[in-house]
Amino acid sequence: MSTAIAEAPKRKPAAPKRPKKVAAKIPDYLIYEVAKGKPIYYKGYKDVLNGTKTFEEITMESILQSTLKAVITAMLYYEMQKRGFQVTVGEMGINLSRQDKRGADISIFSKENYKPVDKYADFPPEIIIEIDVRAEIEEGIELDYVAEKTDDYHRFGVKRIIWIFTKAKKVIVANAGQPWIMDDWSAEVEVMEGISFNVAEIVKNF
Repeated sequence: MSTAIAEAPKRKPAAPKRPKKVAAKIPDYLIYEVAKGKPIYYKGYKDVLNGTKTFEEITMESILQSTLKAVITAMLYYEMQKRGFQVTVGEMGINLSRQDKRGADISIFSKENYKPVDKYADFPPEIIIEIDVRAEIEEGIELDYVAEKTDDYHRFGVKRIIWIFTKAKKVIVANAGQPWIMDDWSAEVEVMEGISFNVAEIVKNF
């Protein structure tokens, strides 16, 4: 006596696997800084990737930013020279370590610790002045970036960092080992004993 065997149900053919999306590599020229080995990109770099802006558009400064940089440098230069310091300007590269590279707007070096070489600085300025944040903030808030960069500078040996924020019209002075001071940009900002500037007055006299 034969026994009927039920026909096994036919399996549906497996759907073809979709290829995994591979994230497009972000070009190195869009890297602004490196912190703890991780790239920090220029603010607006995504606009370059999607073609709505050019690299030049996201890296160029406003009239206000560039004028502040020029005027403050001019005000400081000769007095600092007389006191034995050298002033540099123009988003100077600083190698804090093998994994940390930063860019500074205005730097003031002791002449004893200054070498005009054709490479990024690997020695600390005494004082750094930063005008606005030029980095894309991927996580957290802008103040997180400011705090991390300032702490990195202090660990490297920079004694004073001055931040100027043109939209908020605020100034932060961060001295190593001391509480930060935040004020309106109408306040007198001391760079060094006997040398100061007032952002509001500079803007008023443009």
